[in-house]
Amino acid sequence: MTMMKKIIALAVLAMLPAAQTFAQTTAIPRADISTEAMVQLCQDRGDVVAQTFCFGFGEGVYQGNLVNPDTKLAPKVCVPEGGIGVSREEVLAEFIKWAQSHPEYSKEYAATTVLRYLPIRFPCKG
Repeated sequence: MTMMKKIIALAVLAMLPAAQTFAQTTAIPRADISTEAMVQLCQDRGDVVAQTFCFGFGEGVYQGNLVNPDTKLAPKVCVPEGGIGVSREEVLAEFIKWAQSHPEYSKEYAATTVLRYLPIRFPCKG
């Protein structure tokens, strides 16, 4: 075994306990997560893993909407250029509050509810 392979093998072995702990303590939701489950997960601002997942989930839904637009309709979501003046923490907190005030969406897929919320939070002018 070459020296580089030995170093890589040792690095992988060293990371295994951390990976096992992460896998045991982190409950990342399924892809078909409900709005209710998403809100529950995202409310815990002290859970860095959950917050990171929630930010990534929201960004993924937004980016997916950008790359697959309905070309027959005018854009519905217009985030300020460069996201200036908008923090992800603020948007997530507002989404949670909005979702809680709309319990009729609690059993829907979280991605569907995010797409309902974004045009309300970031409407296109004109």
